Amino acid sequence: MPRSKAQTTKPTKRAPRKAAAAKAYPMRAVDLGNLAWSIESADAISAQTAIRVTAILACVRFIAQSLASCPIHVMRSNNGRRLDARDLPVYRTLAKRPNFWMSSYEWTEIQAHHCALWGSAYSRIVPGDRGFATQLVPLHPSRMKERLLFDRAGIPQAIEYDYWSPDGVRTFSQNEILHFRWLSDNGYSGLVPAELCGTAVALARKLDVAAAAYWDNSARPDVVLETQESIPDAAVAALRQQWREMYGGSRNRGATAVLPKKVTARVVEGSSREAAQFMELRKSIVGEIARAFGIPATLIGDADMAKYSNVEQEFLSAQVFTLLPWQRRFEQAIDRSLLSTYGDDVYCKLDNRGLLRGDTAARAALYQSLFNMGSITPNEIRGLEDFDLLEEPAADQTFMQLGFSTLAAAAQTQQTQPGVSGNGQP
Repeated sequence: MPRSKAQTTKPTKRAPRKAAAAKAYPMRAVDLGNLAWSIESADAISAQTAIRVTAILACVRFIAQSLASCPIHVMRSNNGRRLDARDLPVYRTLAKRPNFWMSSYEWTEIQAHHCALWGSAYSRIVPGDRGFATQLVPLHPSRMKERLLFDRAGIPQAIEYDYWSPDGVRTFSQNEILHFRWLSDNGYSGLVPAELCGTAVALARKLDVAAAAYWDNSARPDVVLETQESIPDAAVAALRQQWREMYGGSRNRGATAVLPKKVTARVVEGSSREAAQFMELRKSIVGEIARAFGIPATLIGDADMAKYSNVEQEFLSAQVFTLLPWQRRFEQAIDRSLLSTYGDDVYCKLDNRGLLRGDTAARAALYQSLFNMGSITPNEIRGLEDFDLLEEPAADQTFMQLGFSTLAAAAQTQQTQPGVSGNGQP
């Protein structure tokens, strides 16, 4: 098979992110002209600054890693039965190798990370030797812009995507992009979470900057140098600079100070009430951001909300109200962009049973109940526990307890008893 032009071209050396930041690529969120991650302004609100807040980082990590832990299955519905569609080429792309350098876990994790932080996640659908979806190549959402295409009657017909790359702007059709959307106000473009909770993000960034400045200034309240002599402005600036270099910062804490003649140092003591308010504000930010992302605060480190009686319920709430909507978002996006090619009977399913795995006693009780009802085979139980499957044919059969019977058999037995009518009355 001859190689395509894209395959034979020698790969070019990519510049680091900081070097590429000098190029003005349009971005989503507030900062539209900078791709660098070294944003220090506490007032800037964007996805880049939001991820620097530890509470948002914890929320994004929880969503991304939880979804990535759910194996992706491609299923086929056949007369009410659900079967694995392993014969489809797209199955290996989704479940095993989305592209030539990422695993299924890594691809799902980065897509969930982009969607939770930027409001949208994109992957380019690349055809190849396994069909129209041989590879799914992630595209950074900061360089993507989508727009609706209308017909002459003004009715939306499709979506086009403009992607800014070092080689220029490239336009993709809707059939070439797998698009995951978060909460949206127009139906085709996800909103940026950092902008929706911008007040909490800005306050958290200011608290971080204030804490860093506190430790940079000798890790204690401000110091005042007093003198009764008249000092020129140049000497004042030089003295201030020397003081910061010799005694400023956490590493210089406790160093012996040598002061000029007739100069004394007076420490401005801080208020314990002010310190308490600072800590309360930092704790309140965790709850605010967890509420915005729909995640129980106890799962991202809020120890004040963790109680012995509600820990298990918090995990169930996270599964039902946080992860389940994200699973449906990913499943239906894959159905829409990839699996619709094979018909309505083929669909995607994220297996979340690993997240709901109970303790040994709970699992044993569940398997026992399912086995007694004839709903599960011994080999299926062994597969769920990662045991080796048995080669006995009986291990692939279902069983029921003696004394159990079907309704039809029970009715037949009742009718054959002498002296009993069809309605069970003598």
